[in-house]
Amino acid sequence: MEQIIDIINSNENFVLSGHVGPDGDSIGSCFALALALNRIGKNVQVVLESFMYKFGVIPGKQFLFTGDLDELMPEVFIALDCADPDRLGAALALFERAKITVCIDHHETNIGFADYNYIEANASSASEMAFRVIEHLTEPTAEIAAAVYAGMVCDTGGFRYNATAKSTMEIAARLMEKIPFTQIYNELMHQHRFAAGKALGVALENSARTRNKKIVYTFVTREMLANVGAEISDLEGVVEYLMGTRNARAAIFIYEKGPDKVKISLRSQGPNMGRVAKKFGGGGHVLAAGATVDGTVSDVMERALELVRNEVAIYDKKKH
Repeated sequence: MEQIIDIINSNENFVLSGHVGPDGDSIGSCFALALALNRIGKNVQVVLESFMYKFGVIPGKQFLFTGDLDELMPEVFIALDCADPDRLGAALALFERAKITVCIDHHETNIGFADYNYIEANASSASEMAFRVIEHLTEPTAEIAAAVYAGMVCDTGGFRYNATAKSTMEIAARLMEKIPFTQIYNELMHQHRFAAGKALGVALENSARTRNKKIVYTFVTREMLANVGAEISDLEGVVEYLMGTRNARAAIFIYEKGPDKVKISLRSQGPNMGRVAKKFGGGGHVLAAGATVDGTVSDVMERALELVRNEVAIYDKKKH
């Protein structure tokens, strides 16, 4: 981390980015670090794909770059919450032409693809890691605290997941003194559109279990969403609901993103979903992972079930 602090202090122009399909942790870590860099007088732009409306509660949107990426010539490119350069999407071109590249990430599959890497697989979130960097740069403001807190809440499932550590809660407690934490927490974890309830109903109607009841799975097509007036963004939380099924080892949720293009979301109580996602060209963690895949819902579901069954069997064998 000391080298990364030195790089930040000795350079002026920065571009920050996270993974494609940004989640709360990717957004929170990018915005928090952008706010901190701006506070110490650095020029900073954040490059992210469009994200769900609920993440609008995270401060730092003023740093989002909306122009032509060819105009950006970063001295330093910092990738946050991204395990592989290919997961940067359009920002990969910026990564490749930056003078110095840095990666701050908590995915166990990250082999350290940047010039300088701060990788901690056991960390709760990239936002928690970003906070540790920020503390060496400046006193965290209320906006920085809100962005970090939001990212931590999202990637820990509201401080429920196994990666939630004592350090996570200690940092959260410090941040809570500066921010309207209840408002942020409720917006990210509990608020949803009416159509999202309809979409969840469709997903649950389609749900099924394997014969041994260890895997719960479901799917939703674009036509199904349209029939209830819902959008893809209304599917947030479906896979977590499935994973709450008693005695389930793993959950699979597949939905159509476009013609012959589907998204797989995977969760587990132990079996390695990151390994499954990687076989689809995606990524993630042992307990939570995903991928976007070319193919039909039925074909991808068949393959996903086979791979997840295998991981469940491996996990059960190790336990016994």
